[in-house]
Amino acid sequence: MVKEKKLKLYVFEEFGDGYFDGLAFAIAHNEEEAKRLIKANMGHGGTDDWGKLKVYPINHHIGIGIYGGD
Repeated sequence: MVKEKKLKLYVFEEFGDGYFDGLAFAIAHNEEEAKRLIKANMGHGGTDDWGKLKVYPINHHIGIGIYGGD
């Protein structure tokens, strides 16, 4: 029996190359898959500026709040 890799929450803080930092996240098996899912959801090539990465197991409670620019 092959054990399936567990999904994790990948959170990219300071995401994007705009003036204000963005936030991107995906639930995936690894960082490469997370980036691919985010790019696919954005509907264009995305960015090369991924910012800081934090990874959380799915069984971990998390809340994140982000303010936009004024």
